[in-house]
Amino acid sequence: MFSDDEDLMDDCLTEFNEDLSLVQLCRKGVCYELQKSFHWHEDILTSFDDNRFRQMLRVSRSQFHFLLGLIANDEVFQKSPERQFQVELQLAIVLFRLGSSGESASISKIASVFGVGDGGTLIKITQRVFKAFLKLQSQYLYWPDSNERSEIVRETFDELPFCIGYIDGTEIKLAEAPCKNHEAFHSRTRIYSVKVQVVCDRHLKIRHVVTGYCGSTHDAKIFKNCSIFTEKSSYFSGQQYLAGDSAYPLSSIVITPYRSNSRHLDANKRKKFNKRHSKYRVRVEHCFGVLKGRFCSLTELRMRFQNEESHQLCNEWILVCCILHNILLATTEVGDFEETSPLNIDSTESNAVDCETFEIKRQSLYNLMFGGEN
Repeated sequence: MFSDDEDLMDDCLTEFNEDLSLVQLCRKGVCYELQKSFHWHEDILTSFDDNRFRQMLRVSRSQFHFLLGLIANDEVFQKSPERQFQVELQLAIVLFRLGSSGESASISKIASVFGVGDGGTLIKITQRVFKAFLKLQSQYLYWPDSNERSEIVRETFDELPFCIGYIDGTEIKLAEAPCKNHEAFHSRTRIYSVKVQVVCDRHLKIRHVVTGYCGSTHDAKIFKNCSIFTEKSSYFSGQQYLAGDSAYPLSSIVITPYRSNSRHLDANKRKKFNKRHSKYRVRVEHCFGVLKGRFCSLTELRMRFQNEESHQLCNEWILVCCILHNILLATTEVGDFEETSPLNIDSTESNAVDCETFEIKRQSLYNLMFGGEN
Protein backbone atom coordinates (compact mmCIF):
# COMPACT_ATOMS: atom_id res chain seq x y z
CA MET A 1 0.00 0.00 0.00
CA PHE A 2 2.74 2.40 0.97
CA SER A 3 4.65 1.44 -2.19
CA ASP A 4 1.64 2.38 -4.33
CA ASP A 5 1.36 5.74 -2.57
CA GLU A 6 5.05 6.43 -3.17
CA ASP A 7 4.74 5.57 -6.87
CA LEU A 8 1.72 7.86 -7.15
CA MET A 9 3.63 10.66 -5.44
CA ASP A 10 6.61 10.16 -7.78
CA ASP A 11 4.31 10.35 -10.82
CA CYS A 12 2.70 13.54 -9.50
CA LEU A 13 6.07 15.16 -8.84
CA THR A 14 7.34 14.18 -12.29
CA GLU A 15 4.26 15.64 -13.97
CA PHE A 16 4.50 18.79 -11.84
CA ASN A 17 8.14 19.31 -12.87
CA GLU A 18 7.21 18.86 -16.54
CA ASP A 19 4.39 21.40 -16.20
CA LEU A 20 6.70 23.82 -14.40
CA SER A 21 9.29 23.55 -17.19
CA LEU A 22 6.63 24.29 -19.78
CA VAL A 23 5.39 27.31 -17.83
CA GLN A 24 8.94 28.67 -17.69
CA LEU A 25 9.43 28.00 -21.39
CA CYS A 26 6.18 29.76 -22.31
CA ARG A 27 6.14 32.45 -19.65
CA LYS A 28 5.28 35.08 -22.26
CA GLY A 29 2.09 33.23 -23.24
CA VAL A 30 -1.42 34.63 -22.93
CA CYS A 31 -2.64 34.62 -19.34
CA TYR A 32 -6.41 34.69 -19.82
CA GLU A 33 -8.42 31.47 -19.89
CA LEU A 34 -9.13 30.31 -23.43
CA GLN A 35 -12.63 29.15 -24.28
CA LYS A 36 -12.22 25.61 -25.61
CA SER A 37 -14.20 24.45 -28.63
CA PHE A 38 -13.60 21.67 -31.13
CA HIS A 39 -16.16 23.06 -33.59
CA TRP A 40 -13.58 24.04 -36.23
CA HIS A 41 -11.78 20.69 -36.16
CA GLU A 42 -14.83 18.43 -35.90
CA ASP A 43 -17.30 20.25 -38.13
CA ILE A 44 -15.42 22.60 -40.47
CA LEU A 45 -12.12 20.84 -41.23
CA THR A 46 -13.89 17.55 -41.91
CA SER A 47 -16.25 19.28 -44.37
CA PHE A 48 -13.47 20.79 -46.49
CA ASP A 49 -12.89 19.50 -50.00
CA ASP A 50 -9.63 17.63 -50.65
CA ASN A 51 -7.79 20.69 -51.93
CA ARG A 52 -8.65 22.90 -48.95
CA PHE A 53 -7.94 20.06 -46.53
CA ARG A 54 -4.48 19.75 -48.08
CA GLN A 55 -3.91 23.49 -47.80
CA MET A 56 -4.71 23.43 -44.08
CA LEU A 57 -2.79 20.31 -43.01
CA ARG A 58 -0.32 20.02 -45.93
CA VAL A 59 -1.34 16.41 -46.57
CA SER A 60 -4.25 14.73 -48.32
CA ARG A 61 -6.95 12.92 -46.35
CA SER A 62 -5.53 9.51 -47.24
CA GLN A 63 -2.04 10.64 -46.21
CA PHE A 64 -3.40 12.01 -42.94
CA HIS A 65 -5.00 8.68 -42.07
CA PHE A 66 -1.82 6.85 -43.08
CA LEU A 67 0.21 9.04 -40.72
CA LEU A 68 -2.39 8.56 -38.00
CA GLY A 69 -2.10 4.79 -38.39
CA LEU A 70 1.68 4.98 -37.95
CA ILE A 71 1.55 6.70 -34.55
CA ALA A 72 -1.92 6.05 -33.08
CA ASN A 73 -0.79 3.16 -30.90
CA ASP A 74 2.47 4.72 -29.74
CA GLU A 75 2.97 4.48 -26.00
CA VAL A 76 3.34 8.26 -25.70
CA PHE A 77 -0.42 8.55 -26.30
CA GLN A 78 -1.25 5.80 -23.81
CA LYS A 79 0.12 7.66 -20.80
CA SER A 80 -2.83 9.28 -18.99
CA PRO A 81 -5.08 8.94 -22.09
CA GLU A 82 -8.03 10.36 -20.17
CA ARG A 83 -6.12 13.68 -19.91
CA GLN A 84 -5.11 13.79 -23.58
CA PHE A 85 -6.96 14.94 -26.65
CA GLN A 86 -7.67 12.37 -29.35
CA VAL A 87 -4.57 11.38 -31.30
CA GLU A 88 -6.30 12.53 -34.50
CA LEU A 89 -6.66 16.05 -33.09
CA GLN A 90 -3.08 16.12 -31.82
CA LEU A 91 -1.75 15.06 -35.23
CA ALA A 92 -3.87 17.68 -37.01
CA ILE A 93 -2.57 20.41 -34.70
CA VAL A 94 1.07 19.47 -35.28
CA LEU A 95 0.68 19.21 -39.06
CA PHE A 96 -1.00 22.63 -39.03
CA ARG A 97 1.93 24.03 -37.00
CA LEU A 98 4.55 22.52 -39.28
CA GLY A 99 2.78 23.88 -42.36
CA SER A 100 2.18 27.39 -41.04
CA SER A 101 4.38 30.47 -41.29
CA GLY A 102 4.20 34.10 -40.24
CA GLU A 103 1.37 35.20 -37.98
CA SER A 104 -0.59 32.06 -38.80
CA ALA A 105 2.05 30.09 -36.88
CA SER A 106 1.56 31.95 -33.59
CA ILE A 107 0.72 29.73 -30.63
CA SER A 108 -2.29 31.80 -29.56
CA LYS A 109 -3.89 31.68 -33.02
CA ILE A 110 -3.40 27.94 -33.46
CA ALA A 111 -4.74 27.29 -29.96
CA SER A 112 -7.78 29.45 -30.71
CA VAL A 113 -8.52 27.66 -33.99
CA PHE A 114 -8.31 24.16 -32.52
CA GLY A 115 -9.84 25.04 -29.15
CA VAL A 116 -6.95 23.98 -26.94
CA GLY A 117 -4.95 25.79 -24.30
CA ASP A 118 -2.14 27.96 -25.61
CA GLY A 119 1.39 27.67 -24.29
CA GLY A 120 1.93 24.50 -22.28
CA THR A 121 -0.87 22.41 -23.79
CA LEU A 122 0.17 23.11 -27.37
CA ILE A 123 3.81 22.36 -26.65
CA LYS A 124 2.93 19.11 -24.88
CA ILE A 125 0.92 18.01 -27.91
CA THR A 126 3.80 18.93 -30.24
CA GLN A 127 6.35 17.06 -28.12
CA ARG A 128 4.18 13.91 -28.01
CA VAL A 129 3.67 13.78 -31.77
CA PHE A 130 7.36 14.56 -32.38
CA LYS A 131 8.40 11.75 -30.06
CA ALA A 132 6.18 9.29 -31.93
CA PHE A 133 7.54 10.22 -35.37
CA LEU A 134 11.16 10.31 -34.21
CA LYS A 135 10.82 6.63 -33.32
CA LEU A 136 10.20 5.99 -37.03
CA GLN A 137 13.48 7.60 -38.13
CA SER A 138 15.36 4.34 -38.72
CA GLN A 139 12.45 3.08 -40.84
CA TYR A 140 12.05 6.12 -43.07
CA LEU A 141 15.28 8.15 -42.95
CA TYR A 142 18.33 5.97 -43.45
CA TRP A 143 21.50 5.64 -45.53
CA PRO A 144 21.30 3.15 -48.42
CA ASP A 145 23.10 -0.12 -47.80
CA SER A 146 25.73 -1.50 -50.19
CA ASN A 147 23.16 -3.27 -52.38
CA GLU A 148 20.97 -0.20 -52.72
CA ARG A 149 24.00 1.99 -53.43
CA SER A 150 25.03 -0.37 -56.23
CA GLU A 151 21.51 -0.15 -57.64
CA ILE A 152 21.65 3.66 -57.51
CA VAL A 153 24.97 3.62 -59.39
CA ARG A 154 23.50 1.35 -62.10
CA GLU A 155 20.42 3.52 -62.53
CA THR A 156 22.27 6.85 -62.68
CA PHE A 157 25.52 5.88 -64.37
CA ASP A 158 24.61 7.81 -67.53
CA GLU A 159 24.05 10.94 -65.43
CA LEU A 160 26.99 11.16 -63.01
CA PRO A 161 28.93 7.88 -62.89
CA PHE A 162 29.24 6.38 -59.37
CA CYS A 163 27.27 9.24 -57.77
CA ILE A 164 24.93 7.98 -55.04
CA GLY A 165 23.49 11.28 -53.79
CA TYR A 166 23.57 15.05 -53.65
CA ILE A 167 24.66 17.17 -50.68
CA ASP A 168 24.00 20.77 -49.72
CA GLY A 169 23.23 23.01 -46.79
CA THR A 170 20.38 25.43 -46.21
CA GLU A 171 19.45 28.01 -43.60
CA ILE A 172 16.35 27.86 -41.41
CA LYS A 173 15.56 31.44 -40.51
CA LEU A 174 14.71 32.25 -36.89
CA ALA A 175 11.95 34.77 -36.22
CA GLU A 176 13.95 36.39 -33.43
CA ALA A 177 17.50 36.49 -32.12
CA PRO A 178 18.51 33.77 -29.63
CA CYS A 179 18.82 34.90 -26.02
CA LYS A 180 22.39 33.64 -25.68
CA ASN A 181 25.34 33.79 -28.07
CA HIS A 182 23.14 35.37 -30.72
CA GLU A 183 26.17 36.52 -32.75
CA ALA A 184 26.93 32.89 -33.66
CA PHE A 185 23.46 32.51 -35.19
CA HIS A 186 23.87 35.59 -37.40
CA SER A 187 24.66 34.22 -40.84
CA ARG A 188 26.45 35.67 -43.84
CA THR A 189 23.03 36.49 -45.29
CA ARG A 190 22.44 38.78 -42.28
CA ILE A 191 19.66 36.79 -40.66
CA TYR A 192 19.48 34.74 -37.48
CA SER A 193 19.34 31.10 -38.49
CA VAL A 194 20.35 27.52 -37.92
CA LYS A 195 22.03 25.43 -40.60
CA VAL A 196 20.83 22.10 -41.96
CA GLN A 197 22.88 19.76 -44.13
CA VAL A 198 21.00 17.25 -46.25
CA VAL A 199 21.93 14.40 -48.56
CA CYS A 200 19.15 13.31 -50.92
CA ASP A 201 18.94 10.69 -53.64
CA ARG A 202 17.69 10.89 -57.22
CA HIS A 203 14.06 10.67 -56.05
CA LEU A 204 14.54 13.61 -53.59
CA LYS A 205 14.34 11.22 -50.67
CA ILE A 206 16.43 12.46 -47.75
CA ARG A 207 19.11 9.93 -46.82
CA HIS A 208 21.08 11.87 -44.21
CA VAL A 209 20.50 15.07 -42.26
CA VAL A 210 22.58 17.14 -39.83
CA THR A 211 20.87 19.88 -37.80
CA GLY A 212 21.65 22.27 -34.97
CA TYR A 213 24.62 24.28 -36.21
CA CYS A 214 24.54 28.05 -35.82
CA GLY A 215 23.85 30.13 -38.90
CA SER A 216 27.41 31.41 -39.12
CA THR A 217 28.84 27.89 -39.54
CA HIS A 218 30.11 27.15 -43.03
CA ASP A 219 28.89 24.11 -44.96
CA ALA A 220 32.39 22.65 -45.19
CA LYS A 221 32.83 22.69 -41.41
CA ILE A 222 29.51 20.96 -40.86
CA PHE A 223 30.50 18.30 -43.38
CA LYS A 224 33.92 17.65 -41.87
CA ASN A 225 32.32 17.04 -38.47
CA CYS A 226 29.52 14.74 -39.65
CA SER A 227 29.64 10.95 -39.68
CA ILE A 228 29.69 10.78 -43.50
CA PHE A 229 33.17 12.33 -43.45
CA THR A 230 34.53 10.78 -40.25
CA GLU A 231 33.27 7.26 -41.05
CA LYS A 232 33.65 7.16 -44.84
CA SER A 233 33.96 3.39 -45.10
CA SER A 234 30.49 2.93 -43.61
CA TYR A 235 28.88 5.14 -46.23
CA PHE A 236 30.74 4.53 -49.48
CA SER A 237 32.13 1.61 -51.50
CA GLY A 238 34.65 1.73 -54.33
CA GLN A 239 34.39 4.89 -56.41
CA GLN A 240 31.08 6.10 -54.92
CA TYR A 241 30.72 9.78 -54.02
CA LEU A 242 28.28 12.65 -53.49
CA ALA A 243 27.84 15.63 -55.80
CA GLY A 244 28.20 18.95 -53.98
CA ASP A 245 28.65 22.61 -54.87
CA SER A 246 31.89 24.56 -54.52
CA ALA A 247 31.17 25.39 -50.87
CA TYR A 248 32.55 21.91 -50.20
CA PRO A 249 36.18 20.92 -50.67
CA LEU A 250 36.92 18.46 -53.46
CA SER A 251 37.56 15.05 -51.91
CA SER A 252 37.29 11.33 -52.58
CA ILE A 253 33.65 11.33 -51.42
CA VAL A 254 32.44 14.75 -52.63
CA ILE A 255 32.94 15.81 -56.23
CA THR A 256 32.47 19.53 -56.84
CA PRO A 257 32.38 21.63 -60.04
CA TYR A 258 35.53 23.21 -61.41
CA ARG A 259 36.25 26.72 -60.21
CA SER A 260 36.67 29.47 -62.77
CA ASN A 261 40.37 29.80 -61.89
CA SER A 262 41.11 26.08 -62.10
CA ARG A 263 44.23 25.07 -64.04
CA HIS A 264 42.90 21.61 -64.86
CA LEU A 265 41.47 20.76 -68.28
CA ASP A 266 40.63 23.63 -70.62
CA ALA A 267 37.83 26.15 -70.14
CA ASN A 268 35.41 24.40 -72.52
CA LYS A 269 35.85 21.03 -70.84
CA ARG A 270 35.43 22.54 -67.39
CA LYS A 271 32.25 24.28 -68.54
CA LYS A 272 30.96 21.05 -70.02
CA PHE A 273 31.64 19.09 -66.83
CA ASN A 274 30.09 21.78 -64.62
CA LYS A 275 26.93 21.91 -66.73
CA ARG A 276 26.39 18.16 -66.40
CA HIS A 277 27.30 18.22 -62.71
CA SER A 278 24.90 21.10 -61.97
CA LYS A 279 22.07 19.50 -63.92
CA TYR A 280 21.86 16.64 -61.43
CA ARG A 281 23.27 18.19 -58.27
CA VAL A 282 20.37 20.66 -58.36
CA ARG A 283 18.16 17.82 -57.14
CA VAL A 284 19.12 18.61 -53.55
CA GLU A 285 17.95 22.19 -54.05
CA HIS A 286 14.67 20.84 -55.41
CA CYS A 287 14.50 18.68 -52.29
CA PHE A 288 14.79 21.79 -50.10
CA GLY A 289 12.09 23.46 -52.19
CA VAL A 290 9.66 20.57 -51.71
CA LEU A 291 10.48 20.30 -47.99
CA LYS A 292 10.00 24.01 -47.29
CA GLY A 293 7.05 24.24 -49.66
CA ARG A 294 5.13 21.65 -47.70
CA PHE A 295 6.31 22.59 -44.22
CA CYS A 296 6.25 26.37 -44.45
CA SER A 297 7.31 26.75 -40.81
CA LEU A 298 10.84 26.04 -42.06
CA THR A 299 10.86 29.33 -43.95
CA GLU A 300 10.93 31.10 -40.56
CA LEU A 301 10.79 29.25 -37.26
CA ARG A 302 8.78 31.14 -34.65
CA MET A 303 10.84 29.76 -31.82
CA ARG A 304 12.83 31.55 -29.15
CA PHE A 305 16.21 30.03 -28.30
CA GLN A 306 16.42 30.42 -24.53
CA ASN A 307 18.25 27.25 -23.48
CA GLU A 308 19.30 23.78 -24.57
CA GLU A 309 15.71 22.58 -24.37
CA SER A 310 14.48 25.07 -26.97
CA HIS A 311 17.50 24.32 -29.19
CA GLN A 312 16.69 20.61 -28.97
CA LEU A 313 13.08 21.30 -29.90
CA CYS A 314 14.31 23.15 -33.00
CA ASN A 315 16.44 20.16 -34.02
CA GLU A 316 13.53 17.79 -33.51
CA TRP A 317 11.21 20.11 -35.46
CA ILE A 318 13.50 20.01 -38.50
CA LEU A 319 14.14 16.27 -38.22
CA VAL A 320 10.42 15.45 -37.95
CA CYS A 321 9.80 17.52 -41.10
CA CYS A 322 12.47 15.46 -42.89
CA ILE A 323 10.96 12.17 -41.71
CA LEU A 324 7.48 13.26 -42.80
CA HIS A 325 8.92 14.39 -46.14
CA ASN A 326 10.17 10.86 -46.79
CA ILE A 327 6.98 9.18 -45.58
CA LEU A 328 4.82 11.36 -47.84
CA LEU A 329 7.13 11.46 -50.85
CA ALA A 330 6.07 8.07 -52.17
CA THR A 331 2.44 9.19 -52.46
CA THR A 332 2.96 12.82 -53.51
CA GLU A 333 3.81 14.40 -56.82
CA VAL A 334 6.87 16.63 -56.39
CA GLY A 335 5.03 19.51 -58.06
CA ASP A 336 2.36 19.54 -55.36
CA PHE A 337 4.39 21.99 -53.31
CA GLU A 338 6.39 24.79 -54.87
CA GLU A 339 9.39 26.52 -53.36
CA THR A 340 8.11 29.25 -51.07
CA SER A 341 11.25 31.31 -50.61
CA PRO A 342 14.66 31.77 -52.27
CA LEU A 343 17.11 29.08 -51.28
CA ASN A 344 20.45 29.96 -49.78
CA ILE A 345 23.04 28.78 -52.28
CA ASP A 346 26.35 29.60 -50.66
CA SER A 347 29.14 28.53 -52.99
CA THR A 348 31.51 31.47 -53.00
CA GLU A 349 33.90 30.63 -50.21
CA SER A 350 36.94 28.48 -50.95
CA ASN A 351 37.76 26.01 -48.19
CA ALA A 352 40.50 23.79 -49.54
CA VAL A 353 43.07 23.50 -52.29
CA ASP A 354 42.23 20.77 -54.81
CA CYS A 355 44.28 17.69 -54.01
CA GLU A 356 45.86 16.15 -57.09
CA THR A 357 44.60 12.70 -56.12
CA PHE A 358 41.03 13.93 -55.99
CA GLU A 359 41.54 15.90 -59.20
CA ILE A 360 42.51 12.69 -60.98
CA LYS A 361 39.20 11.16 -59.88
CA ARG A 362 37.27 14.17 -61.17
CA GLN A 363 39.05 14.03 -64.53
CA SER A 364 38.38 10.30 -64.79
CA LEU A 365 34.69 11.08 -64.26
CA TYR A 366 34.89 13.58 -67.11
CA ASN A 367 36.30 10.82 -69.33
CA LEU A 368 33.49 8.47 -68.31
CA MET A 369 30.83 11.08 -69.01
CA PHE A 370 32.19 12.37 -72.31
CA GLY A 371 34.40 9.53 -73.49
CA GLY A 372 37.55 11.64 -73.37
CA GLU A 373 36.29 13.72 -76.31
CA ASN A 374 38.01 17.02 -77.03
